[in-house]
Amino acid sequence: MKRIEQAPSNTEWRRWGTDDPFYGVATWAGRDRGGANPWTAEDFYALGTSDWADFRSRWVGFGVEFGLVVDIGCGAGRLTKAMAADFRQVIGVDVSEGMLDVARSNITESNVDLRLGDGISVPVETSTVDGAFSAHVFQHFDSIGLARANFSEVARILKPGGTMMIHLPVVVPPEGLPGVLPALAAKQKLGDVRAKLRRRRGTPFMRGLQYPWQWLIRELPALGLTDIELVVFAARSNGGYHPCVLARRS
Repeated sequence: MKRIEQAPSNTEWRRWGTDDPFYGVATWAGRDRGGANPWTAEDFYALGTSDWADFRSRWVGFGVEFGLVVDIGCGAGRLTKAMAADFRQVIGVDVSEGMLDVARSNITESNVDLRLGDGISVPVETSTVDGAFSAHVFQHFDSIGLARANFSEVARILKPGGTMMIHLPVVVPPEGLPGVLPALAAKQKLGDVRAKLRRRRGTPFMRGLQYPWQWLIRELPALGLTDIELVVFAARSNGGYHPCVLARRS
């Protein structure tokens, strides 16, 4: 498959890495640098510990092995740091050097390896990892095509039997309800127009991409991913619902 040289949204995430790394990762009201209660490093990584416990319990039920894991789009390492307590080794990958610099300043665990990526390919050898994880990342891709390229990389790096847990917005249209998928496509086109205008202004923003369940159950098996499940849970930190897709490498 021909790879895109750069993910368009890389520009925004590099800006978040310099402008407000903690808020770019955890966009809670009032917690930006100029807000009423800006994130401190202590609060930010405590949030990661809490949220990782919620993700972990669902992934354990699916059968994750606590060997080598890759955190795709690790940002400032909010969850990466917490994951290091469970996995033998954690590789965190992000497109923003600024985000990674913040992570390096706050993660002292010796089993964490932080790497710069391009938003498409994952700098990890083929069939070497036990788990592939990502949270609050796939929702910000510019297109389903870019998402598929990332899922392809997930399938490539997983060992046979290795598992993935990817958090992303999933739409499950009721059977026989017309117009849902065309409406999503129209929303995506409108988002493309808005993104072009915002990129001209040079200010960081966040895309919002939704995934039809029909697309996931068609595309993931074609990449060699099986046992596909959708789990939805409320995070204890803020009550926000988190849909996640789990799958296993055949």
